[in-house]
Amino acid sequence: MIKSSLFCLSFIAVGFGEIKTALAQSKLTFSSSDRLSSERIVKVSQSNSSFQSQTETTTTVPAGNNITISEIEVRFVDKNGDITTGQTKPTIIIREFALQPGDVYNQKLALQGLNGVRKLDIVDLAKLTLEPGATTDEAVMVVTVAEKKSAYFAFGLTLEPPTALQGTVKPNVVHALSNSSTGTSGGVRFGLRNLGGTNQQASLGIEGGEQKFGFNLGYRNYLRHDTGYGINFFNQRNVEPEFDEGDIDVDLPDDNDPWIHRIGGGMEYFQPLARDFVGAIGISYQRISVRERAFSKSIEARDELGDRLTVSDDGQDDLLTINFAAVLDRQNNSQYPTEGFKLQFGSDQSIPVGDASIVYNRLAANYTHYLPLNLFGFTEGARTLVLNFQGGTILGEVPPYEAFTLGGSSSVRGYGSGELSTGRSFIQATAEYRYPISAFRVFKRYIDVGGTFFIDYGSDLGTNDDVIGRPAQVRDKPNSGLGYGLGLRALTPVGAVRLEFALNDEGDSEIIFAIGDRF
Repeated sequence: MIKSSLFCLSFIAVGFGEIKTALAQSKLTFSSSDRLSSERIVKVSQSNSSFQSQTETTTTVPAGNNITISEIEVRFVDKNGDITTGQTKPTIIIREFALQPGDVYNQKLALQGLNGVRKLDIVDLAKLTLEPGATTDEAVMVVTVAEKKSAYFAFGLTLEPPTALQGTVKPNVVHALSNSSTGTSGGVRFGLRNLGGTNQQASLGIEGGEQKFGFNLGYRNYLRHDTGYGINFFNQRNVEPEFDEGDIDVDLPDDNDPWIHRIGGGMEYFQPLARDFVGAIGISYQRISVRERAFSKSIEARDELGDRLTVSDDGQDDLLTINFAAVLDRQNNSQYPTEGFKLQFGSDQSIPVGDASIVYNRLAANYTHYLPLNLFGFTEGARTLVLNFQGGTILGEVPPYEAFTLGGSSSVRGYGSGELSTGRSFIQATAEYRYPISAFRVFKRYIDVGGTFFIDYGSDLGTNDDVIGRPAQVRDKPNSGLGYGLGLRALTPVGAVRLEFALNDEGDSEIIFAIGDRF
């Protein structure tokens, strides 16, 4: 059995090299006075190639020596490093700093503010300097910014976690959720950032595939780089894994696969809860129905065996939920980590509305730890053991389209998507060893190629009969299973491209092609 699945990560092409060079060459020097020119060197770990040995670069932050800030000035530069008129309102940059005019300049607070500016989605590069003020005891704090272009195009619809929004933009806390699609699929997102120069963003995402079609309209307003609110509206139809796979094929009475239609929207607020710990809370509404085809108006409530597909008898449920998500991220690199850990947690509490009056609370957690482990490799670079543990449970009613579904490229490899089980609860564990093979340049970018060995295990803990309609039992899914194999990973501008071969404990095999990291 050979299948492929495609998961896309967002990618925005930016000319870091050119702008970085331009900023380095721009003449933003100032007084040679010791008060202004003394600098603190802050070491930043950075690598041109993810597998190569990391090299240290330096970022300079002026010391100040008890200088009072007389003014904070924001300057914008173009790709050549020349002063230009910026689109962003200066207050958007200034509010990232705890320092204000009249304060005594503080290196630590200046560095924290500068890091906040660099994390703004509208900013490409930024630097901070001090220039002489009206007196020898004063200085002007100058923040020089290179902006990103307003219009952007990206692969994938999923937002960076955490987000409390539902639909296609939601990054699942755990990958073993029913509200995903089977088969090959992908998406693109078009957007405008920095609307009105106030760091607001609007986007339209469209996705499609063998058994999936949908779109998402989104809006986000950032109050700081890590604080803000968002709203979205989505409409998606796809064949979900809880109603697919298994030893017994169960379809609708007309022999078609059930298509799950979700239409709805929501709003959220997100902000830091502690250092490296960000949370989001929101409310969402979905109307969920089961259709016989992708664009059919016909609604089905039961499958060909008479088992329920929805909570209500008419095949259409209203689902209102309060959603909470949080991420504690202590990884050394957000895109391609080799050390540290990340902990994700989510809770979805339904509020009974409509004929179905669904009441449940879904809890899920996901922990990933990256450990340097020098076993072997074919070139210089990181050798990493990745340990991942996931688990979850649902208290109350368990609609099949909200249950935990096991099996697939982001679950237990060696099994197809949803082939293992669908249950009220689950546990899942993975050990994966990553090692470097080679690195080469394509269009002035490094493409690192590495290998992996992995083993996955998942179980529904005997809870598949608690799900409404018992989709795993009627399809004779095994409830728990083990998968293992090896693969190749290429680290590209659009994300990690994975080609993996996996076997399961029942003797079946899968070839997996996916874009996006496993964890």
